[in-house]
Formats: sequence, structure tokens, C-alpha cells
Amino acid sequence: MGKIVSDNSDGHDYKALPRWKPWAAGVVAFVVAWWFFWFLLVPVGDRYLPLMLGYRLTMIVSNPFVMLAIISVCALTCALVVFQCTNRRVNVAFITALSWLYVIAAVAAIMLKSRGVQGVNFNPGNIIAQLQVSPAVVLFNILVFVPVGIMAYSLHRVGIAYATAAAAIVAMEAGQYAFHLGVCDIDDMMANAIGFTMGYLAMSLWRRKHRVTREGAWYVIGGTPAD
Repeated sequence: MGKIVSDNSDGHDYKALPRWKPWAAGVVAFVVAWWFFWFLLVPVGDRYLPLMLGYRLTMIVSNPFVMLAIISVCALTCALVVFQCTNRRVNVAFITALSWLYVIAAVAAIMLKSRGVQGVNFNPGNIIAQLQVSPAVVLFNILVFVPVGIMAYSLHRVGIAYATAAAAIVAMEAGQYAFHLGVCDIDDMMANAIGFTMGYLAMSLWRRKHRVTREGAWYVIGGTPAD
């Protein structure tokens, strides 16, 4: 009664999963994600939200109740992802919609965080100075592309995944310059590429240990493909 029945429909025996484990993982994910989004939207957001949203929308978002609702919804979404992954059943429609929402939010954050600025930097050595002056910006440019690398693994061919990512990164940097939305910066491109690679490699290593099959409206996570 205390365990979830294992699924061996594909001919492999998987260990039974304790019922408390997905719930515990979801609760931990919610708490961690809540404080992460609080840090992202409050201390860091004080600097970047006015540039991204404009004065009127920033005043609305900065309302404590609105901010609390946004942070809680984001944290709950992360908790649902962790719960489903730990439970080995991920809803296809949910993860697809979440992926598209993340891509839209990531593009908006990258393109709108420096409105009114225009410049070019093709000196990769400047990343050292940027790390000393604004390490949070470099970290943001790395982390924002980690989920993109994870999602790009579904393209199956590494060449296609990296070509698509490179085209997207270059297009956004060129667009920032063309539309006065920031600096066309080789440092940002390097940081984005590092984040993408981290996500792609992490997903590649994870998939070596987990079989993922689709059963109707669900992705089912099982044992190693080599079993």
C-alpha cells in the first residue's frame, strides 16, 4: 500500500516507487523555487523590471499581492514538473505548453532587459571584466539557456540542436542591436552557448539512464534504455 506499482509494460522490471517520494520532491521543489523566484523578481527585478515592462506595468507587478501570486504560480509550476518527473509520468500537453511559455518568457527577458541601449562588442576577453563588474548578468545569460538545451535534446541530432541554438542566439543579439534593445555582445553569445551545452549534456546523461516512452497523453519514465 505504501508504494506505487511498477510499470513493466515495455518488458522491463522497474523498482516500485514509494508514494511519499513524489510529494516530498514536489514540496521541496516548491520551497526552493519560491525563494528563487522571489530573488529573481524582487532584488534583481528592481533593476530590470522597469526596463522590461515599462513604468505602468512595473507598478502593477510590484504590488505585493500581485508579486506574491506570480511567485507562487511559478513555484507551483516547478513543483508540478518535479512531482510528475519523480512520479515517472509527465503530461504531454502540460510539458509542451510549459516549454513554449518558457521560450517566450526567455526571449522577452533577453530582448527587453536593456531597452534604449545600442552597441557592439566582439572582444571575447571582455567577459572577464563583466564577471568582475556584473557577475549576475553573466550568470543570467548562462542559466537562461540551460532549459533550452534540455528541450533541444528532443531534436535527437546534436548538429541540428546546436545549429538551431546558434541561429537563435545570433538572431537575438543582432535584433538587440538593430532595435536598440541592448549590445550585440560576443560575451552574451558565449554565455548562452555555455548554458545551452550544460542543459543539453545534462539531458543526454539523464536519458542514458532513463527510458522515456509516450503512452497516450503521458510521457512514461522507465529504466535504462540498455536494460
